Amino acid sequence: MASIGLLTVVALDRYLTICRPDIGQKMTSRSYSALILAAWLNAVFWSSMPVVGWASYAPDPTGATCTINWRQNDASFVSYTMAVIAVNFLVPLSIMFYCYYNVSVTVRRYKASNCLDSINVDWSDQMDVTKMSIVMIVMFLVAWSPYSLVCLWASFGDPKTIPASMAIIAPLFAKSSTFYNPCIYVIANK
Repeated sequence: MASIGLLTVVALDRYLTICRPDIGQKMTSRSYSALILAAWLNAVFWSSMPVVGWASYAPDPTGATCTINWRQNDASFVSYTMAVIAVNFLVPLSIMFYCYYNVSVTVRRYKASNCLDSINVDWSDQMDVTKMSIVMIVMFLVAWSPYSLVCLWASFGDPKTIPASMAIIAPLFAKSSTFYNPCIYVIANK
């Protein structure tokens, strides 16, 4: 959950830097530190809720790690799952799509008017960071969408009908995002 929060912070940074430089230039390291802290506190909050009784954790089908106990689709699980998907998936993705849509519109507008050179921003570097961020978001969707689908299936259907392969692969895809985000960053910054 922290990774989507941090990707949202990066999207906001791209938006403020490129679309709203009047605000972006006022952002300080303290401002960004507060946003990063908020992303981590959000992750801690939602990750601790099953520990205190809102839904629960259980071993994943491989027994290697723990995950949300989607086999127990009671009201607690369903409400927790819907809240997590809304707060930590749909809202951040909406913010990211809004930010990157506006970034692309702004860049196209400046390219069309041939005035990129007159703006006091290193557009090449800005676009490299923006492209890397978009790749990270796409990879986030690839990683977390199968897991979200399993949780939705378990919430509104019979968890016993979820194929074993999907029950194993979905959490592995989700957990893989902690590995490949740094890899994308390293490759993009060579």
